[in-house]
Amino acid sequence: MGEAKRKKTATQKLIERFPDCCLCGGLRPSNTRDHIPQKSLFDGSHRPDGLVVPACMLCNRSTSTADLVASVVSRWRYEPEELELHDHRRLIGRLRMQAPEVIDELIRLPPGGRVAARRHLRKQGVHVPPGSGMVSIGPITIRHLNLFAHKVVLGLYFDRLGKVLPTEGRVCAYWRTKEDYQRGGVPRELVDILPKHETLRQGSWNTQKVFEYRYDLNPEDGLFACLARFRAGLFVAGFAVRDEKMLGQDDKADWIAPTSLLDILTEPGFERRQ
Repeated sequence: MGEAKRKKTATQKLIERFPDCCLCGGLRPSNTRDHIPQKSLFDGSHRPDGLVVPACMLCNRSTSTADLVASVVSRWRYEPEELELHDHRRLIGRLRMQAPEVIDELIRLPPGGRVAARRHLRKQGVHVPPGSGMVSIGPITIRHLNLFAHKVVLGLYFDRLGKVLPTEGRVCAYWRTKEDYQRGGVPRELVDILPKHETLRQGSWNTQKVFEYRYDLNPEDGLFACLARFRAGLFVAGFAVRDEKMLGQDDKADWIAPTSLLDILTEPGFERRQ
């Protein structure tokens, strides 16, 4: 009797079906899979199946710190639940081991910086309870959040259209915190142009409290737009087009090719919020 055939894993099946990495536009072949959004975003790092994308090992590993930073920032709210606090402490410990420079930047407030930050937020109409902690979001953290935002848009583009955004395609994305939207809420005009709504589900398990997004798409032209919420603290909006020729000459400045995703960590300009 011959040896029984081994059952293919979910990762092997995904790679066979989609041999190109969806995070670098197929610049490299896929040899693993990545979760969009990452497991660490969810309580106890426990999430439903689904929303996984084919990825190369380089993209997967090189965006892991960005995922971790986003998971931490998404939990920043003034009245967290005990499980959120527990996960936040655990994730901070991981971040301290994986990217200590991010931790150093977050806690690097000048003398009087906490008072000044609290005063600034209150002037912007943001309610800050007494005793709330303050951090400094500097260029290193901003780069990782910009990387995370673009990765999310590439991942959702793949999930909704079932295709990798090609090398001639372009993507743009930006992120905002809860403080940005606390006064006026999410811009109504942005919500109005994104009529479709989705989250991550598995049977009766609905993760809308942790992650949800609105979107619209035109499969024929390869157009995609989305607005995603990650827990209570982080929002990502973005757009993708299948071919840069669809963009006007004056519109290209904020768009990047998928092949340039990892350049966000080094290219000038991405140390500022988009």
